Amino acid sequence: MQEKKYSIQKDFSMMALMFIPIGVAINFVGGQLASLLKLPVYLDTIGTMLTAILSGPWVGAVTGLLTNIVTGIANPVNFWFIPVNVIVGLVVGFLSRADWWRGWKLILSFIIMDLVSLLVATPIVVYVYGGVTGGGTSLLTAVLMATGQSIWASVMSVEIVWTTLDRVLSYLIAMLIIKVIPAKTLVKFSLGELYIGKKKTELPELEEAEEIVEEIVTTDDKTE
Repeated sequence: MQEKKYSIQKDFSMMALMFIPIGVAINFVGGQLASLLKLPVYLDTIGTMLTAILSGPWVGAVTGLLTNIVTGIANPVNFWFIPVNVIVGLVVGFLSRADWWRGWKLILSFIIMDLVSLLVATPIVVYVYGGVTGGGTSLLTAVLMATGQSIWASVMSVEIVWTTLDRVLSYLIAMLIIKVIPAKTLVKFSLGELYIGKKKTELPELEEAEEIVEEIVTTDDKTE
């Protein structure tokens, strides 16, 4: 079977271009909800992951970039985290091209995405904000710092748990959205064909992701 060739031009199909504003809007709503409720998760990469899964890395990266530019107007903190949302789009998109968002590769995909997110976000949190950004995780970071832990250890300890939870939740929501998109619409995305089969199943990948969430929450409860 001939391997499918991808290109930036094909990724930015008319459907993808129309979907980018939707992805930005989803990110905006999720981010605002998390901010208003002071949740320890961010929910501002749901739309980025959605567009990257369906249209590849570059469309995901553009969605992430535009999201933080738009949300940065209301909350300047988000300008600093533009690289994080862009990286999420790139990583998720390349993993989607490799068809890694299913089966046992799903776990590896989350690990790769979390590690890359932490490597990009942690220096920003530490050097720009001194470990406290005002988000839902800032209180947890401050508590750990008060116990004598270093700023790096405190930020990493908090982010490794809640970033993972955030990405899993974002993936679940993105896949649920994909599940309700008609097959005739999915084929108009460069990677949409990979997910048409999932619409006819119970999406076992979602069940695996839900198990990851439960394990994370259980582990966090035990540490507390």
